[in-house]
Amino acid sequence: MSIMSDVPPTNKINNTDQQMAQLALKIREAREWKGITQVAMAKQLGVARQTYLDLESGKTEPRVLMLLNIAKITERSLSWFLYDDGNPEYGDINRLSMLYAQMPSPLRYKMVEQNINLISSCLEYALDKHQ
Repeated sequence: MSIMSDVPPTNKINNTDQQMAQLALKIREAREWKGITQVAMAKQLGVARQTYLDLESGKTEPRVLMLLNIAKITERSLSWFLYDDGNPEYGDINRLSMLYAQMPSPLRYKMVEQNINLISSCLEYALDKHQ
């Protein structure tokens, strides 16, 4: 017996409805943050205006490729759309991730390694200073 089998079917549906509403809201927020109109977004995505409006209203669930394209156009990470971290500080981390993703792999790996070492050293220094 699975854990989900103990949950009444209406709770499963409501949870899905809430997730769809949250995703639709994030799609709209990302578009507005980027300063793009709904018509312009639909054109960039290559879909009819009504199709895009259905995504923003939560009537239609976006396919993965559509969501990836929306993320690329709005310069938001895919995880920003999918997870509700509620922490605006993660915007910088997401932006950094998007920039890293555009780099050639060998350079990206080297940059990530160097930045991890730098951040680790800074954290060690900060922790030693406060003890």
